[in-house]
Amino acid sequence: SVSHRQDSCIPQFFPAAKMSKATTVASLGLLTCGTWQLSKAFVSPAQGVATEDARSALRGGAGVGPKAVASSSVVTPVAVLGASGAVAAAMMGQGARRGRVAAKATAAPVPIAEDEVPPPPPPFDPATQVGVTAPLGFFDPVGFAKKGDEAGFRKLRSAEIKHGRVAMMGALGAVVQHYVQIPGFEKIPKGLGAVTSDVGSIGMIALVLVSGVFELVLWKDDDGKAPGDYGNPVSFGVPLGWNDDMRNRELNNGRAAMFSVLGIIVAELATGKDAVQQFS
Repeated sequence: SVSHRQDSCIPQFFPAAKMSKATTVASLGLLTCGTWQLSKAFVSPAQGVATEDARSALRGGAGVGPKAVASSSVVTPVAVLGASGAVAAAMMGQGARRGRVAAKATAAPVPIAEDEVPPPPPPFDPATQVGVTAPLGFFDPVGFAKKGDEAGFRKLRSAEIKHGRVAMMGALGAVVQHYVQIPGFEKIPKGLGAVTSDVGSIGMIALVLVSGVFELVLWKDDDGKAPGDYGNPVSFGVPLGWNDDMRNRELNNGRAAMFSVLGIIVAELATGKDAVQQFS
């Protein structure tokens, strides 16, 4: 049958069309039915033609036989049906080609840009680190901190912070011990003489041992943190917390304290007076 032949030709005509088999059969069926009804409107009945031929024969005119009329009436719908099928096939084929072009455009690989090598980071510059403040700015006349040597700078900065903290406590203690002494140490000489006394020497040894525990065990440097960052047991928050301003203050006060302690020791060795007595 015609429908069977059309169904069998669907995979050949429309291999790339994304239509189900049932949808294709229904569409072709509706197209065939409409074409057949349209063809009947343009074909004259065979009976009327035969009657007209009989009258023409009586008048002696050349008549057209029923076979010829029937043949023309059969050929006309078949031709119309074939033309309609060709148009439908062309339209569906064009849609399938558009679908394939769209699919290829969608599936086209996106060109991958060549990996751009990022520019190397600028070399480490100690002049841009915390602690460079007015009026001296970056003050390193001997050249200990070298440009590009971040590891060496971290060691120097850690030592500077530790010495500064010890010097600040030492300078404060040199003044306070003139007025206040720990119970049991009233007879200990004030100033540097405490280190050479019997009881004072024991305290000095204990202080060195405690400092070693903090230095080697508790307060070890961490490459993931800033130099001197060993935690803050008493966090005061902003503006007294961990920020560049407070770090600059700590470094500058530590530097001043190291000069202060050095001056107190030299003056006491020269005059025999403690830190407070040196003002008199």
